[in-house]
Amino acid sequence: MPQTTEKLPKDADPITNWLSGRRTASARLLKPEEVEGFRHAQQLGFRCAQSVAAEMRPGWSEAQTGKWMIEWLYDHGVKTMLHKPIAVFHERSQAPDGQWGPVTKGSGAVLRDDDVVILDCAPIVDGYTGDIAYTVPVGPNPEVERAQDFLATLRAEIPKHFANPGLATDVFEWVDDEIRAAGYGNAAAGYPENVLGHRVYHHGRINDRVPWFLPEKAVGYVLSWHGLGFLGNQVRRLVFPEVLGPKHRGPKTGIWAVEPHVRADGFGAKFEELLVVDDDKAYWLDDISQKRITITR
Repeated sequence: MPQTTEKLPKDADPITNWLSGRRTASARLLKPEEVEGFRHAQQLGFRCAQSVAAEMRPGWSEAQTGKWMIEWLYDHGVKTMLHKPIAVFHERSQAPDGQWGPVTKGSGAVLRDDDVVILDCAPIVDGYTGDIAYTVPVGPNPEVERAQDFLATLRAEIPKHFANPGLATDVFEWVDDEIRAAGYGNAAAGYPENVLGHRVYHHGRINDRVPWFLPEKAVGYVLSWHGLGFLGNQVRRLVFPEVLGPKHRGPKTGIWAVEPHVRADGFGAKFEELLVVDDDKAYWLDDISQKRITITR
């Protein structure tokens, strides 16, 4: 059976409610040139994930895969990123609490013949962030294909909920209900504040060029693999207006990295890509995420 989770909490304390409802600079409408900048960065991220998926074979390690992705991004002109590239195999793809992130010690898990891989990278290109995630099975896998079909259906419906002010406030609850109705667990429970998505940013000249990552010993595992530019924007904008969880009550306009993540029987599957939200419409930047690749055994 899928690894189900408890119903995620909607109610928040008064301070969190107040903070999450704040209209920060992130909620402004994007200009056409900004949309193109984010689209270019996202396309590079998916090209990286799809390129490594085409090269991977059983026997690769999570650390080896992450290193391959970061070198690919550097070879394609990336100077820094929102977070270090992440590759997770088999059980870790279900994102148990506190274990989702890049391998920073040792080699991590080794790819098996019947495995499932989630690849996640976030290049910053000309200041624009392209945060993506991509699920790939090793060989044909009907259960993974079923999860991907469900996520594709969910993806097609998500813009309608963001674009409708009457539905946008409760978009997290709607996604949570859809995941559970399909028989999956919601892996958002494995993230701080049960995050389904977060805002992304256009960074200035310093933070788009220098690989600012804090040392793990000083700040802990989670903070150490995020770029300072991203962390700085989150802190300056009070965090809660910037993350999409059950407690978010603020405006949804702007641009979000949306990342539904399901727990199935023995594996997890997710996608992550950028959603632009205007006053009366919402749309994905492109459909590159829908290309499916199977790793050769």
